[in-house]
Amino acid sequence: MPSSEAILHFIWNYKMFNPLGLRTTNGEVLQIISTGIHNKDAGPDFHQSKIKIGETIWAGNIEIHLKSSDWLKHHHDVDKAYDNVILHVVWEYDVDIKRTDGTIIPVLELKDIIDKKIIDNYDLLRQNNYWIPCENQLPSVDNFTKQQALDRMMMERLEDKANIIKEIYQFNKGNWENTFYITLAKSFGFKVNNLPLEILAKQLPQNILAKHKNSFLQIEALIFGVSGLLDKYFIDDYPNKLKVEYGFLQKKYQLNNLEPSLWKFSKTRPDNFATIRLAQFAALVFKSSHLFSKIIEIKDRANYFQLFEDLQVSTYWKNHYLFDKLVDDKSVNVGKSSIQNILINAIVPLLFFYGKQVGNKQFIDRALDILENIPPENNVIIKGLKERGLLLSNSFDSQAAIHLKKNYCDQKKCLNCGIGLKILSA
Repeated sequence: MPSSEAILHFIWNYKMFNPLGLRTTNGEVLQIISTGIHNKDAGPDFHQSKIKIGETIWAGNIEIHLKSSDWLKHHHDVDKAYDNVILHVVWEYDVDIKRTDGTIIPVLELKDIIDKKIIDNYDLLRQNNYWIPCENQLPSVDNFTKQQALDRMMMERLEDKANIIKEIYQFNKGNWENTFYITLAKSFGFKVNNLPLEILAKQLPQNILAKHKNSFLQIEALIFGVSGLLDKYFIDDYPNKLKVEYGFLQKKYQLNNLEPSLWKFSKTRPDNFATIRLAQFAALVFKSSHLFSKIIEIKDRANYFQLFEDLQVSTYWKNHYLFDKLVDDKSVNVGKSSIQNILINAIVPLLFFYGKQVGNKQFIDRALDILENIPPENNVIIKGLKERGLLLSNSFDSQAAIHLKKNYCDQKKCLNCGIGLKILSA
């Protein structure tokens, strides 16, 4: 017997059996006109199905179980929501099932009409402990199927990221400049500090920063002040100047500081320290105005990189990673990989969401074009999937692969993955 009803849903949905010569368990001729629409919410498993039993055409719902007696275990026998079930599809028929009015529901038993190889393949995928369930089968899957699966994963990932931006957009009551400002700030935090930077941007509106566009010191004071990282005693002149300047600005604008403990420094390379990212973000705010408008107007993808190149960070950070901690001279520019990360996590999803919101496909195409022209990321997931036979040519592919691994492979949702379906139907 299969280990899960899910494989029976798959078999029914895709008619993974010979549809000719079917009969119900009481011997009546059965014809499947439409398997229906798969229902993933409460209620019968398939809606709007259509079948023919004998000379009668029935339209309604389909319910699927491993055993027909599971109907009773799930208490469907007292639930009128199941009275419109026209066919009970089961692996094994062991008892007659009746609607609440006492009429018997026709049954299709699957165990003798489907290829057991499908069940074996599915159980093999579900029950192994490999890094990805299809580890042994993936190299034999054709590249067209793999790319189709990645295309779908990328669109899902973009939709997920667009939904996050949608929340920021609604928070800002439809203000695109503020939406982008918060999205961009969040991306400067990268994975480790994206949350505190998002909170900082929400607590420090860009219209306040705009009033001080002529003073780099005040821009830095506002950003570092709200971060909470100035809430201590300093030896160096630079942080003390920021602290004094912020003291005045905080009272003027009634600003609230973040808890310093929100910022993570451990297990982080010094170049990615929150202090460095805040300094770079301050440099970008000082350098640029009306950033969202510029993003929308850019048509040459190379110009997106130019927005983040050569940011003039305060000279203090050329020999510091932290306040009061002197180090040898170092580069304080936003590196190429960091710019690519910002493009992937801020610019691309914003263009995608904006294109959907205003109904203009050119912005969606522009977002995809950026991804297709950035090299794939280099991390554990990407390395692992490449080693197992997945071709990843650019960031479109690698982002899709990350989504595939986290949302499908790790959760063993092989029946919802194009690669898994290919393996099962082989």
